[in-house]
Amino acid sequence: MIKFEKLLIAILLLSIVSCGQNKKQINEEKTTSKTDRGIQIGLIDTLYSKILNQERELVIYIPESAKDSNRKRDKYPVVYLLDGDYSFVSFVGMLKQYSEMNDTKILPEMIVVGIPNVDFKSRMMDFSPTAEGNPEQYGGGNKFLEFMKMELFPYIEQYYSGSQNRTIVGHSFGGLVVMNALTTNQEMFTNYLLIDGSLYFDDELFLNSPKYSLKGKDLKGKNLYIGIANTATYGSDLESIKKDTIGANKYVRYSLKLVDQIENLDTDLNMQWKYYENDTHGSTAFLSQLDGFRFFYSWFEFKKEQNYRSKYFVPQTNEDRFANLTKKHFENVSEKLGYDFKPEQNWLSGYAGSLYSFQKQPDQAIETFKLNIEYYPNSSSAYKDLADFYLTQKDTMSAKKYYIKTLELDGDSEVQKH
Repeated sequence: MIKFEKLLIAILLLSIVSCGQNKKQINEEKTTSKTDRGIQIGLIDTLYSKILNQERELVIYIPESAKDSNRKRDKYPVVYLLDGDYSFVSFVGMLKQYSEMNDTKILPEMIVVGIPNVDFKSRMMDFSPTAEGNPEQYGGGNKFLEFMKMELFPYIEQYYSGSQNRTIVGHSFGGLVVMNALTTNQEMFTNYLLIDGSLYFDDELFLNSPKYSLKGKDLKGKNLYIGIANTATYGSDLESIKKDTIGANKYVRYSLKLVDQIENLDTDLNMQWKYYENDTHGSTAFLSQLDGFRFFYSWFEFKKEQNYRSKYFVPQTNEDRFANLTKKHFENVSEKLGYDFKPEQNWLSGYAGSLYSFQKQPDQAIETFKLNIEYYPNSSSAYKDLADFYLTQKDTMSAKKYYIKTLELDGDSEVQKH
């Protein structure tokens, strides 16, 4: 009897241990499963630089359309984000909101390349264009630009469909990289975003040195946005800061001095600046990114398309017809970006349908369906959309013509039935 009781206790203990192990395994599976379902906004890549003699980590955001083979574009503008380890998440959030969310399309979809710093010492070396008397700490800025130009750009353009429409974003000490590129390597970027830059460096290098001046430079087609934080003493305003000698006001004063210098130079540089009176050195970064990119790509939003959001809009001229507006807008965007940029096929097809069902303008619908074929001559669905529309209009001869073209590209059984 005693032996039986001991055996029973042993079996019960084994059951408890087994249940505990099973529960642990289930919890681990749940944890792993939840981790796999986490939100991912970027990927980590590495690039060995022979120029810098070190491996550099990259944090890269890929636009949503690039993940869809039916929507992927041949090229995308690229944002090169300095201090990428802390500015990446907030920047990508802003970019997604203005380029992808709710069909806003105020900014183009872009690839974002965040460049994290190896460490604090490396940041000081990489960002500074001169040694300032301390070659152990400063002076690697030109080599860092060479790394970007000769190694990073080709890598992003080869493996990530990056275009030569490039923007550099530098905040604080990173602003030295922005100014170094603008004054010595203007061809590297189209857009330069300088956020509360450390213009005090090396006796105000970019304000006083002829070598790092914009004087005499041809900057046509280049854009500069300067965001200035309110780091001045209480009670100071812009006019008083320009004239005073208060040490705490020097950061604002140097930025204002740079603005004045550029405004008095004949360089054709397209510049805009803003003083963020209610923001600090840190909080100005996000606002400057938003305002700067809306400035850089002010021509991207298809504003005249908004006329057709009214049910009762009727074009008074041939230029105001939707297909003509679309063609002109995207030709302008292509010219600005430096490569062919056309509307998405589904978007244009959807608009063509809306022109008939919403505005009751079938002629405009046909024009827009045909424009889609012009943009996508090898797409069977572009021809089928127009054929389907002609069929709703009981124009069977035209429908047949475009169904035949559809079949030449894709032997769809449904099209055969039609």
